[in-house]
Amino acid sequence: MEKASKKLFIFSLCIMFGILVTRRCNATTYFVGDTSGWDISSDLESWPLGKRFSVGDVLMFQYSSTHSVYEVAKDNFESCNTTDPIRTFTNGNTTVALSKPGDRFFVCGNRLHCFAGMRLQVNVEGNGPSPAPVGAPRAAPAGTLQPSSKKNNPATGVASSAAHVGGRGLRGSMNYFVYLMVFTFPLILYFINN
Repeated sequence: MEKASKKLFIFSLCIMFGILVTRRCNATTYFVGDTSGWDISSDLESWPLGKRFSVGDVLMFQYSSTHSVYEVAKDNFESCNTTDPIRTFTNGNTTVALSKPGDRFFVCGNRLHCFAGMRLQVNVEGNGPSPAPVGAPRAAPAGTLQPSSKKNNPATGVASSAAHVGGRGLRGSMNYFVYLMVFTFPLILYFINN
């Protein structure tokens, strides 16, 4: 009876692990500004339109050394005030995890760039990643460069806003992998132990 209990316990752990990993794999990575990146020529005001940002998603800011990313409070966002940022990034390749629901505000550290439109407001929905609404635009396959609303030819290309592979998306591919692991792992253990 002890051997059966042990196997049931391991099977239960596999199921719980699979559920946790599947929920985490549903996160989306958005490349801010698409092909133009975080740049003064990007149409950052319309970039978030049609996108749903959820807790667990990630924003990727890719930019040249003449720019930076400041996360600021709403009042500082509206006035392009960069003197009291919440966080500052200057490495040219910034990843920001959307870890809680609510509005997030980002500006370029160069105040003139901010006034010229280099600022971004994102509304993050709560309770973890959620599927895109019916009729929402889909991102192009990974590695496919999409045109921005404004023209720009950055030195390096930036991938599309959400990583997708094989038409079903990275989420779908990871989910299949996780389900495969969750249901085959107990079988592997069974054959090892018997």
